[in-house]
Amino acid sequence: MQFRIKLLIPAMTFAGALVFGSAATAQQSGTAEEAKALLARAAAAVKADKASALARFDEPRGDFKDRDLYVFCFDRRYGTILAGQPATKGKDVRSFKDPSGKAFGQEMFANVNDGGSITVDYMFPKPNSIVPVDKESFIEGLGDIACGVGYYRVSAQAPGDLSRKAREQHACAVIMGLQPGSLYNTCIWSLDKTLFELDRAQLISTEQTACARLGLTPGTPSFAACVANGPGF
Repeated sequence: MQFRIKLLIPAMTFAGALVFGSAATAQQSGTAEEAKALLARAAAAVKADKASALARFDEPRGDFKDRDLYVFCFDRRYGTILAGQPATKGKDVRSFKDPSGKAFGQEMFANVNDGGSITVDYMFPKPNSIVPVDKESFIEGLGDIACGVGYYRVSAQAPGDLSRKAREQHACAVIMGLQPGSLYNTCIWSLDKTLFELDRAQLISTEQTACARLGLTPGTPSFAACVANGPGF
């Protein structure tokens, strides 16, 4: 029971991100050319001092973060993610799949090479979100590690276009790293339940605002009836 409670806490946090994460798309996003330019700078930094570069890549306000553009790196022998979004660090890049089932991490690991970059298309959340959107990444081999930078093609796939079920599955499988089984099912259940409650609370808040605008006073029977039946009644 204690472990289940610990699981529900981050699941509720993810639920909030699923509901409100679409607001993040309003921010300006980086472009393909800007992603390539950032990768070129990252590659130069790795060649100059790999350890220092990896540390700099993860600095929250460092010069390798630009809006939703960031550098990710992984070990080319073991697949361990060395830099990137916090939830992915230390994991095996080969284990990553997007909601469609595409094993984009394995594709990166198997195909990256020195002396040039490869391109991989997949779906992945923007920073500070768990809502997967279309992303195209450029990955370059740099000796015993590989680094990449991707940009989000939000105009091609808005977060709201994904089913809630697909976003729940991505949150539990990719972000929390759960395999199909009892814990995975608990994660899906808790997310779905919390999202239902958040949707209901949001609807009530909307109805309350609408009823107040009609001049009804909160706490009165007429206000309660308006909220219960809708301001149109």
